[in-house]
Order: sequence, then structure tokens, then C-alpha cells
Amino acid sequence: MHVGPILRAMLRNKVRFGLLAIEVALTLAIVANCVSLIIDARTELSRPSGFADNDLMLVTATPFNEAFRESAYRDTVVDQDLTALRAHSGVARATNTAFLPWQGGGSSTQFRRDVRAERIRTQIYPADEQLLDTLGVRLVEGRNFTREDVLRNTERLRALNASDRERDATGRAITTVTVPAIISRAYAALVFPEGSPVGKTFEDDDGDRWQVVGVVEYFFNPYAWKIGEYVTFYPQRQGSYEGGTSYLVRVVPGQMDAVHKAVEQTLASVNDTRTYRIRTIPDVKRRFLGGQTLLVRLLTLVIVVLVFITGLGIVGLTSFSVAERTRQIGTRRALGARRGDILRHFLIENWIVTTLGIALGIGLSVALNLTLLSQVDGARMTPQLLAVGALLLWAAGLLATLWPAMRGARVTPSEATRNI
Repeated sequence: MHVGPILRAMLRNKVRFGLLAIEVALTLAIVANCVSLIIDARTELSRPSGFADNDLMLVTATPFNEAFRESAYRDTVVDQDLTALRAHSGVARATNTAFLPWQGGGSSTQFRRDVRAERIRTQIYPADEQLLDTLGVRLVEGRNFTREDVLRNTERLRALNASDRERDATGRAITTVTVPAIISRAYAALVFPEGSPVGKTFEDDDGDRWQVVGVVEYFFNPYAWKIGEYVTFYPQRQGSYEGGTSYLVRVVPGQMDAVHKAVEQTLASVNDTRTYRIRTIPDVKRRFLGGQTLLVRLLTLVIVVLVFITGLGIVGLTSFSVAERTRQIGTRRALGARRGDILRHFLIENWIVTTLGIALGIGLSVALNLTLLSQVDGARMTPQLLAVGALLLWAAGLLATLWPAMRGARVTPSEATRNI
């Protein structure tokens, strides 16, 4: 079948076919960008933290007893709390820390190797000797904190915080300390790009030295800044009268509900002058990722609706063309055209319109993607995604054309002269 006569026939209805081509172009542009956003969102939804997320909960005990203002009294209760928690049959590990995975933020600061180096931001959290085992992260270099590290560093930092530190003319503290630190491999690669970081030091703005004693393999906790993979842990007891004391608890798999019900009673048996807040990490993670999950669902709905509307447009246009050209089809059949010839005519006609729309849609897709990337973070659209989108639209267009085209192919020669 020659394409020339089909093109000439289409040119006599430029507006009709032009609008359908624009509809296909807009569908490709919007759908391709929606799919790109969905891929980015699903990547974030499936991103691992490196922790035993499904078995973790954070328990915060906030006192209303004035005795908790004394650090010695508070430390004693912390030790008793941890002993009671670890004695529960459903608890695998328990640690004293303010670190809450998947909260979308936390604590951060900046360190540098020396006064001449660039400051590099990292998340930072106090930890005891049980934190790594509780989280389920793997230490790949150096050592873990010891109980002695935690006790000695807690007293040292409290002594510094309790007094006004003398500072030099530049504002740096004159009295400084050296703090043991465990950092993530990703942060180590930034601060110490050459060789092993274990034993090396970096400093904060006060001039305190932080010495790397260990490196964890993988860490991810979402943050407002792009520091999700960077962390520095330091040994210190966590807790205050105002903010309470937090415990990260790792339960035996399958025991989350049982421990959740028992943990308040367990801590109350140690000291009942506190209120409690219990958050499971699966719930925290679900809340944090709720926006991404909703985005995926909404974009999926947009894709389905757009493709459906475009399919309806193709079906409607082809049906109208068949009805409009019934006599022409009957005449062609009378002159020897077969049903397959009529069917091919409408399929080729649709293929031409769809191809024009796809060609225009590729340009619109790239332009829309660049506009989106100028406003939000995301990945540049790939040629593979556009190719898949084009193939799917070609297939959808041909399928949408098939039924009305088959109806047109069934027109008999007698229908051409029925109304003459």
C-alpha cells in the first residue's frame, strides 16, 4: 500500500489529525516524566538504611521527678533501665542513644582535618558500647567503643559543658579534649580520602580533636541536607531532665508487639516517676516515606488516566473516520480492495499520526524534564525511558485503532450505493 495517498488524505483534515498528534505528544511528555519521578521515588522507598529496621523501636522516658536533674541519679537509672530491658526475653539488644533512624533529621555538625581544610558536614550522635550491635551495622575497621570510653568521655564532656571555656582571640576554646569517634565509610572517604582513617584525627570549631577508632560499613539516615550517608558517633551517656532519656531497642524477630506492650511496664518497674513514648522504626519509616508513597500512587493514576484518554481519542477519531468514509470504503471494496487493505489503511494512518506525536513528545519530554530538574532534585531522563515510552504509545495507538479499523474493513460494496 502506498503511503502517499494516505498522507494526502490526512492533509485534507490537518486540524483533526494535528490535535491527535498533539495529544500523543503531551501524553508522552507527561507520562515519561511521571515514570521518571516514580523511578526516583521507588529508589528512595527501597533504599536500605543498613540497620535492622523492622526489629527496632525507640523508647523515650521523660521524668517528672526532680531527682533526675542530678546526672549521677540519672546515670544510675539508665543502667537499671538497660539491665531491665536486656533481661526481657523479647529483647535482643538495647542501647542508650538519641539516634532515631528514618526521622528525616537529627543532629549534625561540621568537622575538618585541620584549620586549613574545608569543613564537611556530618550527622552526629552520642552512643554507648551497644549501639552498633543494636542497629545491626558492621564495623569494618578499628574497634567499637568500650564501657570505659563511654564513662570517661561523658564525665569529660560534662565538665567542659558545666564551665565557660576560655577562648583565644579567634574564638577557639583554649582548653580542648580528644574524643573517640566511629564514622561511616562514606564520611571517611570525604575527610580521609587516602589510606585508612583509623587513628587519624579531625577537629570541630572549638578546636576539640576527634580521633577515629572505628569505621562502619554502611549508614543511611535521611536528612534535610545531603548527608544521609555521613555519620559520626561519639561515646557519651544520653539523657537530660528536660528531654528525657532515649533507648533504642532491638527486639527478637516476631516479638515487636509483645515488647511494645511490655516495655512501659518494664521501665516503670525501675522508676515510675516518668512518662513514656514508644515509636517503632517501621512506623517512623512509614510516616517519613508517606509522601513518596502518595506521590507514586498519584503519578500512577495520572499515567493510567492519560493513556486511557489518549486511547479513547484514537478510538473516537478512527471511528469517526470509518463512519465518514463508509461510501469511500465500499467503493474501494467494489473496485477490488480486500479487507486487509482497508485495515492496513487505518493502521498506517494511525501510525503516522502517532509517530508525529512521539517525535514532538520527545522534545517536550526533555524540555519538561529539564524544567523539573531546575526546581526539584531528580535524575535526568534517560533515552531508554523515552524509547520504551514511544514503543508503548505505538502499541497502544495500534490497539486503539484495531477495533474501529476492523469495523471499517467489514463494510461491503453494497453499502457504498445504499443511499444513492
